[in-house]
Amino acid sequence: MKNINTKADIETTEDNIIRLMQLNENDIKSLKGGGGFINCAVISSGCKLNQFETSQFEAIFKRLNINIVESGLSAKNNGSNDDINLFLINTCTVTEKADAETDKIIRKIKKKYPDSRLILTGCSAQLNKIKFSEIPGIKLMDNIQKAEVLKISSQRFPDIALNQKRTRPYLKIQEGCDLKCSYCIIPKARPVKWSLDIKSVLNSIEELGRLGYKEVILTGVNIGSYNDKNSNIKLKTLLASIEELKNSVKIRLSSIDPVYIDDDMIKIFALSKKIQNHFHIPLQSASDKILKSMNRNYSFKDYASLVEKIIVKIKDVSIGTDIISGFPGETEDDFSETADNLKKLPIYYIHAFSYSDRPGTESYYLKQKIDENEINRRTGIIRDISSQKKIEFHQRFQNKTLKFLSLSNNKAISSNYIKAKLSGNSPVPSGKLFRGSIIETANGITPADEVSVVIKNYI
Repeated sequence: MKNINTKADIETTEDNIIRLMQLNENDIKSLKGGGGFINCAVISSGCKLNQFETSQFEAIFKRLNINIVESGLSAKNNGSNDDINLFLINTCTVTEKADAETDKIIRKIKKKYPDSRLILTGCSAQLNKIKFSEIPGIKLMDNIQKAEVLKISSQRFPDIALNQKRTRPYLKIQEGCDLKCSYCIIPKARPVKWSLDIKSVLNSIEELGRLGYKEVILTGVNIGSYNDKNSNIKLKTLLASIEELKNSVKIRLSSIDPVYIDDDMIKIFALSKKIQNHFHIPLQSASDKILKSMNRNYSFKDYASLVEKIIVKIKDVSIGTDIISGFPGETEDDFSETADNLKKLPIYYIHAFSYSDRPGTESYYLKQKIDENEINRRTGIIRDISSQKKIEFHQRFQNKTLKFLSLSNNKAISSNYIKAKLSGNSPVPSGKLFRGSIIETANGITPADEVSVVIKNYI
């Protein structure tokens, strides 16, 4: 990873960032010592990847001497409308609801801060350029420009990605997706494809360890497709290289598609002392007919066989998944097949999503759309199945010892992703590793996301 060595390099890099972010002449004068000031609020919606990118933007702004402030959009407007000069919104478009949320945020800003400037980036900005370009006061930075800003910044200022407001920081290792899922707009919304070179990944993990972080989450649009083209290194080789690092930082993978998980990867997880025993593997439907219509390229039997292999090979492993309800053409029989198969599948939890029509996807043009009320009913059933799965998984580990990491607000998370609230009155600082036992409360193990855990000893 190349570092800045001269003042000229720094100024050239900052000029490129300012240009790509379309800051105006007054902004540039302020940044170049004109005596003014800029207060900027950075707002993020959507996925964990967006959250990571937003933290990068905040670090970039700070390097450019821009003050990062809270947006104040949820509070009553008792102060001056001049408090915030600039907004940056990193948008999501994965569902119709996400687009509606972006529109709502813009309206609030226009009402509360009518004189502020607004930079719109992210997936909704990429796909709705015409719509947003017609709104006065908005400057668009599409995802191609955003990727260039973040790429330049990470290459020139490596620490941009390191200082995060999280106990478990994200590390983005990959961008873009070549999968052709018929319902997904993200490949069009994020057209840039790249993977962070292995040296930069390893260096970042080591530096995060030196900063005191105990766990790092590797994230990307489709991390299973990670490929450092300079050395032709794929994800499995990257994970094996991480295992050789001389530090104690734990690694957790974000969502990974089942087509990228084979026996070799399962073996890497099983033997690892660094990779947490937790997979999130999207299934999307447990009906073969619907999986085929979704272009998912596997059957439910394939997925179930993969889950069984993982459970046999990896001790105390947890597996989470995603399910979309109400895909076009999903009959009641198809949905019942999905529900029945999920009940039998030995997984920990399900993220239940209601199908949302996205213009530009293959499924948008499919017939046999499902009524919205019926979609919501089916999603509710999937969430009920997930709740029962959590109860059963928690009960398996009641009174057993697991490794936990303390989080903020006296909460904790286990290596296999059990979310817990610490039992006892003494608060524990975030970022502490300990062995703990899940304890039964007066009401027993409940379907809530959090269980109670008592600290046995610190690690």
